[in-house]
Amino acid sequence: MNILFDSRGRAIPPKKIKTCISEFGKSYTKTVRNMTARSETALTQDIFFQNVAQLMPNFKMTRRGCFNGIKFKHGIVYDPNGQILACWAAGGKEVIQIKNYLLQQADVHRRRIIADIPDELRKHVVADLGKAFKKLVPICIGNVSNGFVAASKILFAVLPEISLPVDTAQWRKLSKTVVYGDIINLMINEIKAWENQTNQHLDLCDSCPDTTLPAIYNVMAMKARP
Repeated sequence: MNILFDSRGRAIPPKKIKTCISEFGKSYTKTVRNMTARSETALTQDIFFQNVAQLMPNFKMTRRGCFNGIKFKHGIVYDPNGQILACWAAGGKEVIQIKNYLLQQADVHRRRIIADIPDELRKHVVADLGKAFKKLVPICIGNVSNGFVAASKILFAVLPEISLPVDTAQWRKLSKTVVYGDIINLMINEIKAWENQTNQHLDLCDSCPDTTLPAIYNVMAMKARP
């Protein structure tokens, strides 16, 4: 556990996490909050396109490779090579099913749902998320990408309450696994361990109602990169 804890195994103080969030970057914060709010009560093909088109440029995934040229401007999605459409065709059905399943958990707050749903339900959700990830990876493979990074970012764009965007350094140095479901479970376990040690909820480190646990965890993961 090296995202929410220091090298001595001590939980990073909530005050420091709040500072990291506030300093991380206004563009990222605005983008994540927009796509999270947009997908709050439903996930449709239009929302899928809009969220992916807004997030991928923010993560600098559109400068070259298979996502080159994608943008979201004045409410219009630009997908010049049909890449978002290909991703939707490959994994759209799976992410819609996951979203609908999450919406049925009305007694769990969305921003904490990945940590607070019962263990058996979580195993089911994480397993389905892993299946969606595997379907997206081949579509995201390009000359400059193995597909893992982009696939994780697409899932975060459309399912920000349970998914984590994982960049190259995180795959190789922090997570040390190529199984997306394992990364999600590692995140959940670390969040729970942090909350047990601090006796506080991680989501309270960000006052925005559209913040999710993975969004906060991602900020700290980016800070922890070698």
